[in-house]
Amino acid sequence: MKLKVLIILLHLSCLNVIAQEINDDKDRIFTNKNIEKLYLGAIMKINSLNADNYEFIEAPNLPAVDILETADVTLIVPSRSAMIKYILKDIEGDDLSVIVSESLPNTRKVASYENLGAIFGQKINAEIMLAVNPKAKTSKSLYAARFTNLIYSLSCMPDFAKAKAHAAMKGLDPKDFMYVDGISFGRAASIFIESDADYETIKTLIDKKYLKRELTEQDEAILANSTIHFQISDTKQVNLLDGDPFEIIRHYMTTPITKEDFLRPIWFTGSDLKDGDMVYTP
Repeated sequence: MKLKVLIILLHLSCLNVIAQEINDDKDRIFTNKNIEKLYLGAIMKINSLNADNYEFIEAPNLPAVDILETADVTLIVPSRSAMIKYILKDIEGDDLSVIVSESLPNTRKVASYENLGAIFGQKINAEIMLAVNPKAKTSKSLYAARFTNLIYSLSCMPDFAKAKAHAAMKGLDPKDFMYVDGISFGRAASIFIESDADYETIKTLIDKKYLKRELTEQDEAILANSTIHFQISDTKQVNLLDGDPFEIIRHYMTTPITKEDFLRPIWFTGSDLKDGDMVYTP
């Protein structure tokens, strides 16, 4: 098995797609590429969705946002520290051991490494994420298997009028910015396989490997002639260099849930600052 790995701090979104091969790069659910910076109520430059790092409006006294998961009006200051404080208070006293930590692979065929935006909802730099040259020619097909365990979500109602009137927006066009109005937290990982096998064969093989089912000699031969890249979306160090990638991901996805899993933003949605309309991939 030709194995290439890279420790990265990215996440996979849980996209709801039907076709076996994904070609459409437009989506409204975005993978979080900046786990340590994203927060509910952030004002983000829309075009930065396609950059390696998001651009936020950083300023004091930004208007508070109303958490929609509560029966009453619950306002919080849009900041990462305020969001974390709210979440920790919300789960205080909960028995996290009863939460099932499991995820089944969601496998799709992708046109090429240059089309990973169809998986992540935004442009992805494959050279940074997987240490591959996205323009390199290959005769093999590319398959992506995503593993996602979403355990907590927050959404908010922003104050668009106050945001547009804020001094930090002076001279800026509201249509170029979005409110981060929804975030889901949890765990995510992904595997990318370059193979000559067809979609159904690879999908079955990925399921068997992840679920520890017996492989046939043909399965073993396919793996031996495939190139595998994989990643785990986390800010902590995860050893990706020792062991089978399917075992590493399964261990990561199935270990008991901790409070840190409630603080790891996996994917998010946004509404544009001008009209409050849903934001899609720019």
